[in-house]
Amino acid sequence: MAEWLKQGANAGTVAEADRQVRETVEAILADITARGDAAVRELSRRFDN
Repeated sequence: MAEWLKQGANAGTVAEADRQVRETVEAILADITARGDAAVRELSRRFDN
């Protein structure tokens, strides 16, 4: 008999996570549009260290 070790998140949790990711990406793209290469360099330091 199969035993579940882990269950997936419910639809509400997944939708909230998707919304947060979308907002983060939109903010990053807006920052790059506004500040150009300076924003890219800052993001590179932030994410790539």
